[in-house]
Amino acid sequence: VIHEFDPWFNFRATEYLVENGVYKFFYWFDEMSWYPLGRHIGHTIYPGICYTGAAIYKVLELVGSGISLNDVCVFLPAYCAAITCMFTYLISVEATGKVMVGMAACAIMS
Repeated sequence: VIHEFDPWFNFRATEYLVENGVYKFFYWFDEMSWYPLGRHIGHTIYPGICYTGAAIYKVLELVGSGISLNDVCVFLPAYCAAITCMFTYLISVEATGKVMVGMAACAIMS
């Protein structure tokens, strides 16, 4: 379940991207955002999460898994957070040479 407004908007943007493609996404004017003025999405969004979610969804669709776009958008931040903790640990251990520092950095990131 998606709560709050930013994740819901990112889901809607990713859904629009999957259904209409990159070109239409870049020139999309969303009347539901910033009501009553609307919002030109292609020029005011950070599209990384939308592109990443759409790409993962397309790959999973190509493989034949039955996962929905909503599920991809819900679990994507959790997977990104886990990967961030892993790389934080690795960079900390590389910089200091101490495993405990890496574990502490990983704990702080989580």
